[in-house]
Amino acid sequence: MEPVLDWEARYQEPSVPWERTGLNPAFTAWQSWLSLQQGTVVIPGCGRSPELQGLAELGFSVVGVDLSPSAAQFQKTALSAKGLHGEVVVSNLFDWSPDTPVDIVYEQTCLCALHPEHWSAYESLLTGWLRPGGVLLALFMQTGESGGPPFHCEIAAMEQLFSQERWIWDETSVRSEHPLGVYELGFKLTLR
Repeated sequence: MEPVLDWEARYQEPSVPWERTGLNPAFTAWQSWLSLQQGTVVIPGCGRSPELQGLAELGFSVVGVDLSPSAAQFQKTALSAKGLHGEVVVSNLFDWSPDTPVDIVYEQTCLCALHPEHWSAYESLLTGWLRPGGVLLALFMQTGESGGPPFHCEIAAMEQLFSQERWIWDETSVRSEHPLGVYELGFKLTLR
């Protein structure tokens, strides 16, 4: 297996090129649907993204999981500054699981940061986190390049990985431009 990248060191660099200044356009596109939902949302590889705060503002019980202690501290401070509540866990995703199955997983390109040899295990992990009927909001990175991270998440490969045996794919996709000059395709998948 490929070694885990030093994400803490990457967050300590002067510029973190994958970060956005605001919410991902996919989040905004899903916001009307999200506002009608409730429960617990997990964001794997949450980093310093504002989506954790955005989901907490919508009334969700939020859990962010990240390898980087400084990214986790950033999230705790940001939640506290806004008077919001949430749990932020410093952990390797494969060493953590929620106490009870959750309602939504917001997969904001964590998958593309993992080497493809980990993708099958990651899909199994997310399946275990969600309750039956739970929803995966997934952003699949479209780099068109080999190598990574970020790794290209060809949609045909994603349809095989998140197969119809376990997942119901919403036919509507959301396209959002990424700060790295590529784009993501977002899909809503429901666990059978």
